Amino acid sequence: MHLILIGFMGSGKSTLAKRISDQTGRPLIDMDSRLEEVFGCSISDFVAEFGMESFRVEEADLLRSLMEEPESVIATGGGTACADGAMKLMRSHGVVIHLSVPVPELAHRLKDNLSTRPMLSDVAPQDLERAIGRQLLVRAACYSGAHVKWENIQWDDDQLTSKLNSIGWRLREAL
Repeated sequence: MHLILIGFMGSGKSTLAKRISDQTGRPLIDMDSRLEEVFGCSISDFVAEFGMESFRVEEADLLRSLMEEPESVIATGGGTACADGAMKLMRSHGVVIHLSVPVPELAHRLKDNLSTRPMLSDVAPQDLERAIGRQLLVRAACYSGAHVKWENIQWDDDQLTSKLNSIGWRLREAL
């Protein structure tokens, strides 16, 4: 079974997945990186050329194929969990952890790279917190399907170890 991180863009899925992978010795799969390898371009460029709907189809196809790969730590894209049937699929193949970060912190993390985030590329910096808040409301039901919710903004090694130990029974099954 996999250990699967979900959450809004900028919540730290890729960074934390790498640290967990290093700590547990399990392979790391970053869905956004994998998609960019398949596309041969950035996600922003793919969305600009083919549209968000095409991107979501590719993302859902990748998720289904990843569930058949060997046990790993998976950093999903921010909207992956909201695809039809995605949460059920992830829950049946792994432990799903929702990384929840407050809106002001997300805005701070994302403000300097809005042009590379298709969902935020047209948002003015002064409207960023409001736009993130609206998107989080839309995604709340999706994210609530996770097995656990982690709400730290920063992670030191002890905190991460403690969180991994807190899901120990699930983690042993998953890893």
